[in-house]
Amino acid sequence: MQVLLELFFTFAYLDIISIGGAIAMVPEMERQVVLVHGWISHQAFVDAVALGLLVPGPNMLHVLHIGNQVAGWQGALASGLGMFVPTSLLLASVASLVGKPHPPIWIKRFHAACGSVTIGLMAAAAWSLGQNMVSNIFYLIVCFLVALLNARRLLDPARLIILAAALGVLHALILA
Repeated sequence: MQVLLELFFTFAYLDIISIGGAIAMVPEMERQVVLVHGWISHQAFVDAVALGLLVPGPNMLHVLHIGNQVAGWQGALASGLGMFVPTSLLLASVASLVGKPHPPIWIKRFHAACGSVTIGLMAAAAWSLGQNMVSNIFYLIVCFLVALLNARRLLDPARLIILAAALGVLHALILA
């Protein structure tokens, strides 16, 4: 029961502090899940995030996977409720203010400030997830290639994902 409460409150905390979307909170989530609680390893965390982003649906499904690894379906439920309920309640209450003809000025200021915070958090997430890739030149080349093709808009994101996956499979086959 203790681990279920820890899962709920850990993910509720992460939910409340999340600004900039799911990926922006990945470094703090990794710190909590891997370092503070020691529930899973860094590689298991990276795999869970990748799996969560791969399947259709909300981009926070990795939270359910992590909860399931820690405490089975009850852990998935506890982490899912912690991740999705607090912000849903908060947004429902703030939505009533935003829908008015003249929303409070603090809402506009908060929204304007979120842009730069989001960019910093996204960069931290990229670093957190990509730390292991720095030592592998192949991964760096694939990342650079995909970023270049994306920036030049030469391939759409779906084809970039397929390309990166194909290169990864080819690389694994060559090394095997």
